Amino acid sequence: MKRIDRQHQLYETLVQSHGGQLFRFAARLSGCAHKAEELVQETYYEAWRSIGSLRDSDRAKAWLFRILRRRFAHALQAQKRQVPTTNSEQLQDIVETTEYDMLDALSDQELLRNALDALDDRFKEPFLLMFADGLTCREIAEATEVPLGTVLSRIHRARVFLRKKVRQLEGAEAHVRQS
Repeated sequence: MKRIDRQHQLYETLVQSHGGQLFRFAARLSGCAHKAEELVQETYYEAWRSIGSLRDSDRAKAWLFRILRRRFAHALQAQKRQVPTTNSEQLQDIVETTEYDMLDALSDQELLRNALDALDDRFKEPFLLMFADGLTCREIAEATEVPLGTVLSRIHRARVFLRKKVRQLEGAEAHVRQS
């Protein structure tokens, strides 16, 4: 009986501690508050069902994000079978929530959205988890089930790509204004 009480208490703590971050990440992934709410609810349900499998409560945050990613992947697969999707709405608030200097310096949200939309999902996801959601590289590695070195490499490649893409887009935009 004590084990069940501890699991219930741990679950309550997880929901209270990480609910906001889970919702923000789900909203960025799905591009829709309603879908984000559904994803978070599915994540909570799955966490409740499998709370006994959480061996280290210090890794609970990464565990929750991993559940959310899997729920999103399942939803995305189902959606792809129905209608084509676009991710242009996913990152509307990234400028306001990121701590990355290059992104803070950008005044044009459309330019940023275009650069992020052009970024391969393998690089976009760890980049957003770090700079928009504040996860550590180790937490990202656990959440995405990717080796830490790969996470570090992907974040670096995302930064390099975004710098280059932003410059290209700024150049193209300046060229159009001059024409």
